[in-house]
Amino acid sequence: MNQKALKKKLKFLLKLTVSILLLYIVLRKIDINEVFNLYKNSNPFVLFLGIILLVLSQIVSSFRLTNIFHHSKFMLTEMSNLKLYFVGMFYNFFIPGGIGGDAYKVFVLNKTFNWKVKTLTQSVILDRLIGLIVIIALVFLLSTTIEALETWMSIGLIIVSVSSYFIGKTAIKLLFKTFDSVFLKSFFLSVIIQLLQAGTIYCLTAALLPDFNWIPYVLIFLVSSVLSVVSFSGFGVREFVFLQASAYFLIDTQVGIAVGLAFNLITALVSLIGVYFIIFKIKLTQIEN
Repeated sequence: MNQKALKKKLKFLLKLTVSILLLYIVLRKIDINEVFNLYKNSNPFVLFLGIILLVLSQIVSSFRLTNIFHHSKFMLTEMSNLKLYFVGMFYNFFIPGGIGGDAYKVFVLNKTFNWKVKTLTQSVILDRLIGLIVIIALVFLLSTTIEALETWMSIGLIIVSVSSYFIGKTAIKLLFKTFDSVFLKSFFLSVIIQLLQAGTIYCLTAALLPDFNWIPYVLIFLVSSVLSVVSFSGFGVREFVFLQASAYFLIDTQVGIAVGLAFNLITALVSLIGVYFIIFKIKLTQIEN
């Protein structure tokens, strides 16, 4: 095993350890039977609506990456990139320790069209960075709803949230000079993605708890999304963040954990769409001039 492969295996084992440890802590703090009862008595129609919104968010995510590819003159069709996107999701969830979803996209596009690995990698990283900038901006914005904050603090958070766009644009311009013009559309698409995923969290919560304040659940979810990079596909971290934040935001701990776990599970379910394109082979095509 070469050094690069060993490093990848160790990174996976570290993430898996974090997930297992945090899930163990969470399970010791809750009544797992109560969580199962929440699922058992949930509203299936609202749950299904949440799944639909999650699928839509992944489709828009694919469009965001396609937009960045086109800026780099990688004229992949939107349908081809959508297929590749779902296969990448599957690799992230079900091929642990192997090639990641983003690396898979770069590998396939380089092999199929002989496109430059460096530019493909920059495109994929930029896609992730812009998504992260939007999540952070929304965290600051939703944090203004915390009742304990004084007015000046809320105003400051709003200013920071709005400034995130300009700070992000400046940072992208410095890091990826040739991608400056793609930022606005990608930022806008990222906002749509997060709104759709917030809708998923709303539906998951509504399916379990008829009467609730949606803002704390969405805020906690966004924070957990930022922190999920240290775990295996978000498992453990999302549930742990809901556990720790539930007391502060005065939300039902069992429901919060059930929502976090349900989001991870349905994301894994949606990623199985990629199996279809693996079995029947992806035929990637470019836009004809």
